[in-house]
Amino acid sequence: MTSRSLLRPARALAALTATAALTLGVVACSDDDSDSATTGAAASDNSDASDSSGSSDDQGTWPREVDSVVVDNGKAGTETEKIEIPAKPERIVSTSVTLTGSLLAVDAPVVASGGAKAGATSDDKGFFTQWAEKADEQGVKALWQLEPDLQKVAAEDPDLIVVSAKGADTATAQIDELKKIGVPVLVLDYSDKTWGDITTEIGEATGHESDADKAIKSYQDRVAEVKENIEEPEQPVNVVLPAQDGSGVNYMTSESAQGRIVEDLGWDLNVPGDGVARTDGSYAGRTDVRQVTNENADKGLVGRTVLGVNADGKEPVIDKLKANPLLATTYAVENNRVFDLNPSAFRIDYFSALEILDKIEEYFSK
Repeated sequence: MTSRSLLRPARALAALTATAALTLGVVACSDDDSDSATTGAAASDNSDASDSSGSSDDQGTWPREVDSVVVDNGKAGTETEKIEIPAKPERIVSTSVTLTGSLLAVDAPVVASGGAKAGATSDDKGFFTQWAEKADEQGVKALWQLEPDLQKVAAEDPDLIVVSAKGADTATAQIDELKKIGVPVLVLDYSDKTWGDITTEIGEATGHESDADKAIKSYQDRVAEVKENIEEPEQPVNVVLPAQDGSGVNYMTSESAQGRIVEDLGWDLNVPGDGVARTDGSYAGRTDVRQVTNENADKGLVGRTVLGVNADGKEPVIDKLKANPLLATTYAVENNRVFDLNPSAFRIDYFSALEILDKIEEYFSK
């Protein structure tokens, strides 16, 4: 019997003990908020860089230390701490549906995951549409939809638990209870990183560094291919997400995953500056998105080409923009230069990043 096998009964006992000790601890989380832009993690391409046939074996040395966001009183801060992962994980539970995409992208052994609310961006289990099929093929169990159930986590006998520091899919309020399961709890913040950064971090934490490198390389290769296959659209470019309540328009910056893709293509990303964009309220201090209220609408939408994130998958973005008389007379709207991205563009991971590139190739092909 291997030393790895010897560890499993003890961990299973710890998990069962934790299950018995845990209260239900179900905390309702907000639904995906299409008024906020969240940077993220990963997207599958035709070469399927995350195919298990090309996955890496044990890499580096174990145990290893990795950075994890510090959580205090249920709230994630900006500091990180080192946590030890004793051996290469074999049973990972992700409490964050956003981070699950990055785990799948590096072919990490994720066995169960929390989900989002079923809707335009996700299937009936709450798995994001861009990777739901791969999750099903890998046998990933759906645990909940935005309502963490700690007993279900413990019942999966994980050897690593992955938690999002922020977002509707965070479980930081339950961090102390999760730690009682007796395995490492890795907290990652996807809100201030590119999908590539998160993919790299997860690759290092799970021993799948080469798989992370392959995913990033396949994305870069696809960017180069798309650049060759398209005519560059009129510049500059805005990437927008209309506020769901009609109060304004959110603009993706170069710090967002959506904005980074535009810049990777070599395009000129336009972002409303101070005096035009809102700096108060829930947007104060954010670097990935800027909001322009309806009063300044025409001053913000100056792109000659606009990529619109159609988060609800319903009314086309151009129709939403036309609802504001000031936006109806802007160049991009008047000249039908607003191009919808799929709902999957709302949460960017390895899989959805290449879906965006596919859509761009479709719109602007030579």
